[in-house]
Amino acid sequence: MNIKQYFHSSVKYLIPIALLGFVALCSRIPALAEWYMCNCYPIIAAMFSSISYILPFSLLDVLIIVVIVLFLGSIVMICMRRLSLRRWLKISFLSILWLPVWFYMAWGIGYLRIDFHERFGIEAPEEDREFFEAFVVRYIDSLNHAYLANPYFDAKEIEREIETMYAKHRSTLRLPHLYGWQRAKRTIMAPLITRMGVVGYFSPFTNEVHINDYDLPISWPYSLAHEKAHQFGIANEAECNLYATVICTSSKHPLVRYSGYLSTMRYLLNNLQKISPDRYGEIAGQIDPKIIADYNSIGEHWAKALNPTLSAMQNKVYDTYLKANKQQSGILSYSEMTSLLVAWELMRKTATE
Repeated sequence: MNIKQYFHSSVKYLIPIALLGFVALCSRIPALAEWYMCNCYPIIAAMFSSISYILPFSLLDVLIIVVIVLFLGSIVMICMRRLSLRRWLKISFLSILWLPVWFYMAWGIGYLRIDFHERFGIEAPEEDREFFEAFVVRYIDSLNHAYLANPYFDAKEIEREIETMYAKHRSTLRLPHLYGWQRAKRTIMAPLITRMGVVGYFSPFTNEVHINDYDLPISWPYSLAHEKAHQFGIANEAECNLYATVICTSSKHPLVRYSGYLSTMRYLLNNLQKISPDRYGEIAGQIDPKIIADYNSIGEHWAKALNPTLSAMQNKVYDTYLKANKQQSGILSYSEMTSLLVAWELMRKTATE
């Protein structure tokens, strides 16, 4: 093999290795990751969304099916001796090499970006029991006022509202401009993810938001707003919860607003129970009984479909995945939004004074 042939043979390995080197550099220099997500990621997201928007089905579903068909087809070809095992191993190795490259360059570098507090120039609030109790009481009052009986549900209308709210608050939330409407997708894996208790997920490989239709109307808007935060390049789960809260609770759409306060209160109450266990019953008792009934209906609804074994497996896998991507709290990071919410409200209050 001459030098030219060797170069052509090696370049297909050198490119993904070089890109992985860039990812490794981003993990050491958060400012570089931040630059990439603010300047390069929006272009990649626009490319995917321009294709995804015109398709009513999930590109991720298609990708999974194609991979399975190609894998099974290659096994058959090996058995029929139309494909050598050596060549199959080379193709498989190259494919596996490109997988993390695709993941990180398409979206995953978002895990390596500058911390939320540093990006917004705010400090994490110190734990203040009395302040937090008053904070929760104010949210309970807002939740009670936002209550909506027998809400009218129109998925497309809610999608448009959340898109509008993200456009309105994009500057405040310091999100990049994404070209085109980011259509939420349904998935053929709905029966499986329902058994796992998954209400939605974001595909970093195809830049698509997937929402489980099994989710109830009163929690569906918040789930959608959370997943769309991922689409804006936000990887941290607590941040996505915060953005979903900001987007939904500032909306004038009755269902979107109620969903925002309803879902946010769950996290606030979890933290209240840890910080003020002696006053938890008194404070939580201020929630309208009709809202408590809604909470119960959500729990009962998912309990009917949930498979405990599949749910536990999914939680374990996702917990490992998050920890591998610098979210040290793993799946518990979802609940960390309470601290971010308090910091956010304090920052907004200071800005208006």
